[in-house]
Amino acid sequence: MSHSKTAFQLERLILFSDAVFAIAITLLIIEIKIPHLLPEYTTAQVIDTYLELAPKFLGFFVSFFFIGLYWTVHHQLMGYLVNYNPGLLWLNLLFLVSIVLFPFSTALDSEYAGSNFISPFLIYTLNIAFSGSMIVVLWRYISNPKYQLSEGLDNRLFVQYQQKRALTVPAVFMGVFLLGLLLPFHSMSRTLLIAIPFIMRFLKRGYDRKMKALELKAAAVPVEEEVIAREE
Repeated sequence: MSHSKTAFQLERLILFSDAVFAIAITLLIIEIKIPHLLPEYTTAQVIDTYLELAPKFLGFFVSFFFIGLYWTVHHQLMGYLVNYNPGLLWLNLLFLVSIVLFPFSTALDSEYAGSNFISPFLIYTLNIAFSGSMIVVLWRYISNPKYQLSEGLDNRLFVQYQQKRALTVPAVFMGVFLLGLLLPFHSMSRTLLIAIPFIMRFLKRGYDRKMKALELKAAAVPVEEEVIAREE
């Protein structure tokens, strides 16, 4: 296949994926229904009615953030592509399945937020795990030199760092869910989700340290070779 045809097919893949992301992120707000206000409602009753929507809006913003986060990662991944194959198309479709499930899992979890039901949050957690796992698979598949799909992914440390980032969110969500089983009010454990950005920063620092060590090691090799040559 010519370069122009390959570029066209890759553009179709990216545009289709972007459309799925756009539809999924839009459906999040559609799930929030306009409250029914009666003329005889007092100000307090109106406020209470609006406050009942708070869990739904919280779920909306959280899922909007995560869908946006997965879109940025997907956008980054697609930037390395120079070719495609059927395996990539199917893996990308599986990843998009996890994205279109977010409106449902978000609505379900928001509907029963604060209740004693744990299954809605479990379903949302599994949705997060599905997305994160597919990102890991895509990083591994696209960076695999055997398939010749990408350029600029020769740095295995970078790929491993991205895979660790992708697994961080599902790991924290699963930990929060398991901790919630031990607490009398399992919704209290969700406050631990704020640990995600701190873990991400820790992973970034670890990656930067490893890269700096490799750069120093690479810079030291020519100096050592020069010293040895002078001694000879």
